[in-house]
Formats: sequence, structure tokens, C-alpha cells
Amino acid sequence: MNATPSWREPYLVVTPEGVQVIYTAAGLASRSLAAVVDYVIIITLLATILVMVAINEGTSSANQDVILALLAILTFVVNWGYFVFFEWIWNGQTPGKRLLRLRVLREGGRPVDIGAIVVRNLMRAIDFLPFLYGIGLVTMFVDRYHRRLGDLTAGTVVVHEAMPLTLERVMQPVVIQVPPRAPDAPPTPLVPNVERLTAADLALLLEFLQRRDELQAEARSDLATHLAAVLRQRLALPPGSGDPERFIEHVLREYHVAQAIMSRQSE
Repeated sequence: MNATPSWREPYLVVTPEGVQVIYTAAGLASRSLAAVVDYVIIITLLATILVMVAINEGTSSANQDVILALLAILTFVVNWGYFVFFEWIWNGQTPGKRLLRLRVLREGGRPVDIGAIVVRNLMRAIDFLPFLYGIGLVTMFVDRYHRRLGDLTAGTVVVHEAMPLTLERVMQPVVIQVPPRAPDAPPTPLVPNVERLTAADLALLLEFLQRRDELQAEARSDLATHLAAVLRQRLALPPGSGDPERFIEHVLREYHVAQAIMSRQSE
């Protein structure tokens, strides 16, 4: 995979069972929009509290310096506590992340825990320096998975969440559009070593081909390129420069040819 950051970087997770799961790392644009939503909510909360304090101040003799100090403390508590609270009860999501379909995960694809949530949000104060997330934005731009300093410290990554699995989607018939073989194609597979594909490899290819129309253009292109590279490595094929989606379809089609041959031989 190229070390140069892209706006839609695939994040590959390999489970202990050897199954590969591909997420799409959230980029600057989606994370910034989620942050805007969250800070609008935070500012609204703080403004409401400030109005309430101002109203009480008109009939109270409390020292203004004490009130300002309390407001500063309250601002920190609300700003920090907001992210910790929601990421904890919503398993890595705040209202902004939920709206943009983003989620915080531990490295390796594990669910985020309270320790990581606290650490990544404590580092938010440093990410914000010198102003408007200056350090955080620089770190996100340099890191291939667009992680800010808090993510790097806590061992977390923000990814795009997959489409929710509903009963309607499960019951829909699976239709994968793969062009047929050429009429003059030989009866043997045109892809060397295609029998090396495992059940997990096949499931990954089918998942991509089934869901590719749900992906945004850049994410779809990045995932197809990554999958094609993984396939070439698994099948001991040299690097290619063609359309990665056509290559994936070609591999799947020739895999079925190989399976048909093996089935006939076993009869």
C-alpha cells in the first residue's frame, strides 16, 4: 500500500481467525464536518449556561472573578466530558460522528474502551494548539490513516461505518454483475494459481462486489486497488496496471471455472 496519505485510505484488519476486514479511514473532510456538528452542540450548551449565569448575576452579589473562573472550569468540563460521555455510551460515536457515520475503533478493529476514550480526548487540548486544531490537522494530514495526536497516543482510528444490516437487506437476492467469459476462452482457468484462494478470500471478494455500489467513488477505487494488490500477492502474480475491479471480476470468474473442473473430476 502506498505510504502517501489518501483521502480515503483503506484500513485492513485481520481477525485471529484469519478473516480480512476492510474499513475506510475517515479523512479530514468527514472528521471536520463531524467536529463542526459536535462543537455547535457544545457552544449551544455553554451559551445556555452562560445566559443562566448572567441572569443570576443580575440579582446576586457574587464576585465576577469567581464566576469567570467557574465558567472557565465549566467550559473545560463540558468540552472534554461531552466527547468522553458520548464515545463511551455510543461505542465510539458522538452526535457528529453518528450523523456522518463515523466510529472510533481501537487499532486492530477492536471496540474502543473507556481508557482509550479518556486518553484520546485528554490529548484534544494539545491537538487544538496553537489554535483551531493546528497540531491535530497537521498530524492527520501526515498520518496515512488521518489520525490526530490523540488517536496516535490512545491507539485508535476513526473509520467510516458500514451500511446498517437490516432484515430487508438480508432478504434481498444477491446479484453480482460479472461479465461472462469470452466465447473462445479455453476450458481451463485463465488465472494461474487461482485454486489458492481460501474461503475467507472468496468471502471478501464477494462482499466487495456486492456492496461496491454503496461506496463513494474514492473509497470504491481505493478498496478495489487494495484488493487487487492482495489478490496478486496471494496468487503470485506480477503487479498490474489495469482496472482493479475488472481484475477482481476476472479472478472470481476464473475461480468458478476452476471449481467446476474440480467438481467434474470428483464425480
